[in-house]
Amino acid sequence: MKIAVSWSGGMESALACHKAIKQGHNVAYLVVFVTETWPAFCHPLSIMELQAKAMGVSLLKLEVKEPYEQSYREAISTLIQKGVEGIVTGDIYVVDDMHGRWMDKVTEGLDISVIMPLWNQDTSKVLDEEILSGFRSVFTCLGRQWFTEEWLGRELNKDSVKELRALAKETGMDPCGENGEYHTMTIDGPIYKETIEISKFSKERHDNRLFIKISECSLKPKKST
Repeated sequence: MKIAVSWSGGMESALACHKAIKQGHNVAYLVVFVTETWPAFCHPLSIMELQAKAMGVSLLKLEVKEPYEQSYREAISTLIQKGVEGIVTGDIYVVDDMHGRWMDKVTEGLDISVIMPLWNQDTSKVLDEEILSGFRSVFTCLGRQWFTEEWLGRELNKDSVKELRALAKETGMDPCGENGEYHTMTIDGPIYKETIEISKFSKERHDNRLFIKISECSLKPKKST
C-alpha cells in the first residue's frame, strides 16, 4: 500500500513508520500538518527536512486551520489525489481531541486507511522497542516541571530510559512523553540511509519549556559497524 506518515520527527512517528514498512507498505511522503502554532520549537522543521532526505522521500507541509476537522479532511484529500492509500500515525492512546483517534475522525468516509502500529501498546515497551530497533533520538524539548537543562541534546538510550522510568515512577509522567512531558527528534535508525548530525545548538527557555535551538545540522554517512 502507498502510504504517508503523519510526521513529527520524534521517536513514535519514526517507529510507527518503521513498523509500517516492515508490514510491507511503501512510504511515499512524510506529512507535516502545519498550523499557526505547529511545528514549533519542539519539532524543528530543519531536522524534519533532513529526515525526509535521509529516507529518500518527500516532506509535504500541508496547512490546516480552523475549523480543523474540515481543514484536515481537505488536506488529506490532497494526499488521496496523489495516490496515497493509507496514513500512518504514531499515536499510542487518546491524549486529547487532536491525538489518538483524531485521524479516524477526519478520514471518515474518505478513501484512505488509518494505520496505527503503536496503538494501545505499553509506553514503556515502546521505549525499549525504539532502542532495540536501532533508532537514535535526542531530547529537543522538555517540561521544566519534570526535567533539568542537562537533558537537552541528550540521546535516548538505555541509561536515559532507566532515568525516565525512575522519573515516571516519582512524578507520574508518561515514560514516552505522550502528554507533552518531553519531545525528541530522531537522528538515525533503520529507516534512514544517512545520519543526521546536530553540530551546533543553544539551550533556550520559553515559559515552562526548555528547548534546543539548532543553528547547524547536516547529513553524514552512516558509520560502519
